[in-house]
Amino acid sequence: MGRGHTGRRRFFLTLGLTLALVVTGMVMIGRVFQKYESIILTGQDDQMFGLARSVDRSVASYLSRYRSNLIYVTRQRGFQSAVETWQESGEPGQLLERMRENILFQDSLITGMLALREGEVLLSTEGEGSYRIPAGAGKTEGGIGVRPCIDGDGGVRLAFVREMEDGLSFAALLDLSAFYQRVAGDLTFGTEDRILLLDAGGQTLLHNPKGTVRVDAVEGLSESACDFGGLTYLLEQQRLGVQGAAFYEGYDCRQGSSYAARIAAIPATVDTNGFFAIGVSVNYDGVVGPLHLAAIRLLAYGGMVVAGVLLLVGLTLRIRRRNEEDLRELEVLRKKNEAMEELNRQTQELAHHQRLETIGTLTSSIAHEFNNLLTPIMGYSLLTLEKLPQEEAELYDNVLEIYNASRKAKEIISRLSDLSRKNTALTFQYTPPDELVRRVLEVAAPAQPHGVEVRTEFNCSCLWVYGNELQLSQMLLNLVLNAFQAMERSGGTLRVSTWADESSVFLRVSDTGPGISEQTLPHIFEPFYTTKEAGKGTGLGLAIVRQVVEEHGGTVSVETAVGRGAAFLVSLPLSKEGGGGEEE
Repeated sequence: MGRGHTGRRRFFLTLGLTLALVVTGMVMIGRVFQKYESIILTGQDDQMFGLARSVDRSVASYLSRYRSNLIYVTRQRGFQSAVETWQESGEPGQLLERMRENILFQDSLITGMLALREGEVLLSTEGEGSYRIPAGAGKTEGGIGVRPCIDGDGGVRLAFVREMEDGLSFAALLDLSAFYQRVAGDLTFGTEDRILLLDAGGQTLLHNPKGTVRVDAVEGLSESACDFGGLTYLLEQQRLGVQGAAFYEGYDCRQGSSYAARIAAIPATVDTNGFFAIGVSVNYDGVVGPLHLAAIRLLAYGGMVVAGVLLLVGLTLRIRRRNEEDLRELEVLRKKNEAMEELNRQTQELAHHQRLETIGTLTSSIAHEFNNLLTPIMGYSLLTLEKLPQEEAELYDNVLEIYNASRKAKEIISRLSDLSRKNTALTFQYTPPDELVRRVLEVAAPAQPHGVEVRTEFNCSCLWVYGNELQLSQMLLNLVLNAFQAMERSGGTLRVSTWADESSVFLRVSDTGPGISEQTLPHIFEPFYTTKEAGKGTGLGLAIVRQVVEEHGGTVSVETAVGRGAAFLVSLPLSKEGGGGEEE
């Protein structure tokens, strides 16, 4: 009896210990899966926020470009002159032509342009005036308002509006469906994945619920809408002004079923694109479903193991050791996956740099070939001009136009070639300033207008500047050609002089042209700013001058007065050594 009682005690003690070990093992497995699910959730959120920020950067880039283009178009003299003509005579033909033919319409997303006064459409490039911009909608940044615009059919577009004088404003209309397709159309993978764009006023939603882009008014969406749950969270985060991630019940419009969705939301703030709040939603069931299934199966297998463990404690210990090995292997696989992702990212960056290098090489080659074609055109044009009799005025003008067009093309090709060339330290060399000026004046001689006299004064004999000779030549040539063009109609004198002090070499290029007005002077070094007629200037010449001078550690300034010409003074560091060749 004593031995039997002791044996039963041992049996029940072993059974209790076994059950405790089994329960403990089950709890540990559950915690492991919870931890792993948390890791997956964090990683998924990081990916969604990364995608949302990528879309945000793309949206901000497009919005900034359209704002800049609208300002550029409406600031042009021809456009402003057409507005004045329309206001004075009431004839809109010239203004409509300016509204239809400008750089805005080079982008297929721009569908039209409107002239408005106090919200009422006065002119439309699409021939209809049934547009409505809701009061108080959108926002204004950098002098350009960005607002939703509703057409006569109830469709929603995006209007970039610039206020002018006398209550007049001009708006460029953007196709929101095409805009969504461009910035977010190809960034999702699963059929339940969503990218939501909500305007900052909470009135317009861009999304793709059934694989097609939709532009919906928020007030017209009901709880049965496919993306209503995500929209509700996105509206709340926009109201709070903070980014966040949350679960909600999603609805698959294609299959008519609901699923657990996870959304990451970034509001429209000054730190983002400022107009569209962005939400990225995924089917969370599809992400963690395999994990849950694995957990259920493991628990089922654990139940089967319990039956065996009740008989063999040793088998339970073995299973526990196997689970620990699986967890260690899972952690190893996770680290390998992270390493593979990092390797893939570096490979993509390397491929991108290689593509850029290839494009630069191809551009340089094409520029060289075009130069070879333009050189004989310019040469034969000059020969023809010299041989034409004076009475052939019309033919002279035609040949002169050929020469001028080819010269401008050669300038553009030269700039393109310069952009594709690698300006490394190996391209810098010691250059005599006086000789540099002489070579530039020889190159510019064919463009010297009749009635323009060139005078030089050289005071830098045996002195040197250290720099990129090609860039310095281009800088000086731009100043000389600008002076020629300023004196093209009335003639005058171009003076180019050089001198130096203890630390600097000075190059001065002055003309006796009409000078620069006070309104124009603050903008002359801005890229693409030009006072010339359309087709006669790119607005890049003085911008390149300033860039080259700054890259060589120098300064550039201008002295001018209306009617008394202009003088550009370039200061470059004086090299204490000269003729030493290129620096290694």
